[in-house]
Amino acid sequence: MNYADFALIRFGSGLSPRFDGPATPDALMDSLADETTRAAFPVPSTGEILTQLEHYNKIRRGPMEDEASRTTFEQERNRIKQLANTIRRIRLARAIDAPVGFSERLAQFWSSHFSLTGAAHHVLALNESFQDEVIRTHQNGLFADLLRAATFHPAMLRYLNQTESVGPASQFARKKAHKNLGLNENHARELLELHTLGVGSGYNQADVRQLAELMTGLVLTKEHRFIFSSARAEPGPETVLGKDYGGAEPAQQAEIEAFLNDLAVHPRTAAFICGKLARHFCSDAPPDKLIGAMTERYRSTGGNLTEVYAVMVGHKDARDSFGQKVRQPYDFIAAGFRSLGAAGSMITDMKFGQFRRTVIGPLRAMGQPVNGAPQPEGWPEDEASWLTPQQLAGRINWALDTPRAMFKSLPDVAGYVATALPDTRAEQIGPIAARAETQAEGIAMVLASPQFNRR
Repeated sequence: MNYADFALIRFGSGLSPRFDGPATPDALMDSLADETTRAAFPVPSTGEILTQLEHYNKIRRGPMEDEASRTTFEQERNRIKQLANTIRRIRLARAIDAPVGFSERLAQFWSSHFSLTGAAHHVLALNESFQDEVIRTHQNGLFADLLRAATFHPAMLRYLNQTESVGPASQFARKKAHKNLGLNENHARELLELHTLGVGSGYNQADVRQLAELMTGLVLTKEHRFIFSSARAEPGPETVLGKDYGGAEPAQQAEIEAFLNDLAVHPRTAAFICGKLARHFCSDAPPDKLIGAMTERYRSTGGNLTEVYAVMVGHKDARDSFGQKVRQPYDFIAAGFRSLGAAGSMITDMKFGQFRRTVIGPLRAMGQPVNGAPQPEGWPEDEASWLTPQQLAGRINWALDTPRAMFKSLPDVAGYVATALPDTRAEQIGPIAARAETQAEGIAMVLASPQFNRR
């Protein structure tokens, strides 16, 4: 298999008759600088979304004494409801229209690493903006920058209950009206356990407690905008991982940033992040040699993520482990559309009902609902989590139903096999698909095959 096909399948969004893959690891890395697709499908910023929410809440709290005011309220509520799904359509359109899709795959990885979920419509919209504003903006730079942006984003502060946390000895807590408020350790624990060091990696409960105290002061206004409140911050200093932070009067956000900068370059953070990247892109059990090479580059560059990616995409073990990863449902759908020559506009032009039938419902059936992973750990990486009988049925049903529903004419099976799969895999499934009674069934056989579902 040539490197271009390998790169599109393993690191990109999949083969497409519209695009040629990168011929070398350097060309694959160069694709990260191409922001054309992102610019073609812009996403509202967090600030823009919050402004819309403020406008909606103002109408919601106002008088509704006549039909006109009630109609205005319903229109605004529906607009907020559709906001998250509009962004989701844009995100999938980018994966389909990106010539390579490595940036889109990395955004999926980091969005799972900094996992968010929710049910309320305004929360879902904020969560969707998180990927574009935090992940896409910082995923090619220093991990420290990405970590700070994720930690301070309103969606993360809300999800991990940081706004409920008040320093026990803070000015705010000492007021009688707030005597029942206290310290919340959720964000501090997940920051150490899931975002940086990993479970059981040299920290203890005292570190969690001290970090939770250090992080008091990170709050949201009633409009869901992030501010630092020194009145809610616990007087320092706090000792975390053997080092003192804080102690300024009044408390300052810079004290938390200093800790995050140190945490981002901690040796155990380097090993944890590189191991997760290798497991996501290469193998459920990646070779120690691959992880070691990535970790060494991480540490020598101060957590420069682009340098780490470069080691991964050019490493022999990444190539030798081809076929050991199962495409997660979202990637399966994106790759399916790409293989049929779809354009991103097909997704953005969809009515919501069609998007629900074609994407939202099938993703739920395959085990990856659009609202996000149900746990802070993000999506699982082991193949068993994606190959239950019910999930496989979801993939088969999508393969049977979606091409017929979405495309006026389908390609001939032989031509489709040649564009959807690399040579060796096409030789394995091609003769079987060619015996299908209809074009739709032949294409479904390819989409549902192990050859298409493994990368």
